[in-house]
Amino acid sequence: MVVLGLMGAGKSTLASALADRLARPWRDSDADIEIVTGRTGRLIAADPTMGLATLHALEEAVLVGALASEAPSVISGAAWVVESPLCREAMRRRAVVIWLHAPLALLRERVATGEHRRTYAAGELEALVARRTPMFESVADVTLDASLPADVLIQRAIDAILSPTP
Repeated sequence: MVVLGLMGAGKSTLASALADRLARPWRDSDADIEIVTGRTGRLIAADPTMGLATLHALEEAVLVGALASEAPSVISGAAWVVESPLCREAMRRRAVVIWLHAPLALLRERVATGEHRRTYAAGELEALVARRTPMFESVADVTLDASLPADVLIQRAIDAILSPTP
């Protein structure tokens, strides 16, 4: 299972809670990247010798690696992975995907907090929402409103993944 959404949508919070409730390991791409590199995504993106291209390559490798594992887990994927054709195909083949769709105002508010989050230039967040929304829609098996309280989101996610589809 993969939980996706833009930065600040609540992926880590939901994925961690789902992993606990479903008794599965939780894989967080931010944590996995920091384990591999010793640096946060924010530091990698800001480093002129690394930058976003390096960060995105790491995010792709971490997700594909987590999906290749035979043990079922709950993965909070980096927002960028939805732009990778390799990741989209891997998610379609190997995972139930939950998309946390968040209103722009909520994303702005949440992105302003957290040392691991990179900063956005003016208009960048709006452009990401416009570009990535169709990609999220194309891989999502379940779409949830990220502005709902955490306990409601957790229950709706569990209901959606455990209920039989018609």
